[in-house]
Amino acid sequence: MTETTRTGIAVIESKWNGDGILMRKNASVRPMFDMLCDLHFGNTHEYVYEMVATAPALADAIMRMAWDKDISTIYLACHGNREGLHLHGWDQIVDRKKLSKMLLEGGSRRSLSGIYLGACEFGTHDLAKYLLDRDPKLRWIAGYQHPADFIDGTALDVMFFNNWFKHLENDPGARVRDIIELVADELKNNCKGLISTREENGFEPDDEDAAGMGLSIYVRARGPKGGVIDLLRDR
Repeated sequence: MTETTRTGIAVIESKWNGDGILMRKNASVRPMFDMLCDLHFGNTHEYVYEMVATAPALADAIMRMAWDKDISTIYLACHGNREGLHLHGWDQIVDRKKLSKMLLEGGSRRSLSGIYLGACEFGTHDLAKYLLDRDPKLRWIAGYQHPADFIDGTALDVMFFNNWFKHLENDPGARVRDIIELVADELKNNCKGLISTREENGFEPDDEDAAGMGLSIYVRARGPKGGVIDLLRDR
């Protein structure tokens, strides 16, 4: 990789504040990646960052990042729900069909292998199966099954990418699947309460005050049976 994208990560973010949303106007995940890159690589330029407001802008950013041979992972940071992603300058949701189309636009030129959805509720097994079934180049998808508080979700994201960067430092040539499995093991050992669903933490699924964000990391199952598994629950 070039010296400016050694992490292989592109961050695409939409603004978090808006009508009826109690978020500060400058809230952003960018400081998280600045901190992690500085700690692990000695500078804040080892990832790519863009902000988007509309679905066409998101599609354009995903295509450009997917064509960049140094980018393997896209982190999408925005509001969401079970129906899709919400961008601050766009009235319609980006549902799974639209997202899949955006990811496939790059065609054979793509180097993209993973996507992390830093958004509430959209990271379901059904979504992962839909995207992975339609995109043979995509190898893993991570996301939240429940609403994720910005601070709590950011803390868990820090744990995810801190472990990612640590393993990347130790073995720059490691396969993505191997890194993802190591990261999943670290999260299971150290962040059980946060990665668990509400039900797994002993609460009712519709209890909005219950602990648990339900982070999942989906990959294709190895072996003849195939299918999609969650590395945080099915190993």
